[in-house]
Amino acid sequence: MKTARWGWSALAVALIGVGGLTMTQFAATQETQAPKKAEPAQKEDEKPAKKKDEKTTPARQGVSKFMRMKLEASQQVLAGLALEDFELIQEGASKLEEMSAAEKWRVTNDPFFREHSVDFQRVAQRLVKNGKDGKLDAAALSWLEMTLQCIECHKWARANLIVDQSAR
Repeated sequence: MKTARWGWSALAVALIGVGGLTMTQFAATQETQAPKKAEPAQKEDEKPAKKKDEKTTPARQGVSKFMRMKLEASQQVLAGLALEDFELIQEGASKLEEMSAAEKWRVTNDPFFREHSVDFQRVAQRLVKNGKDGKLDAAALSWLEMTLQCIECHKWARANLIVDQSAR
């Protein structure tokens, strides 16, 4: 019985590790690669000012920095799960919970975004509780659910918010 439990725990931690590494690699790729469009080559000083300004606005830089902080807190939870360090799990999960309540979190008042946000906050609270209770498997599953929430919200944001901004 103990061997079967360890097997499930090892599987859960392995899945979490793969998910975390995938998210980290994806986030790093997204930040370093700009979307490429089929446009004729232009000199730097000939590029339209609007496109240059869109990528460097303080608001956009602030959101990017905020999202990086969320990613770091999520990685802290992953490290806690891998090391069975419940204090580290709680610390990272608490940061994520606090950040999800911050004003900077609300990038739009769209009902779908609010729903994603509420779901994330609910899972963050459960992750904090599982860390406090010392429930490794439950914390691992909560972290995995939170990761899926992030992915779904980011897919939605790319499909909706980025399209809306480019139409302006």
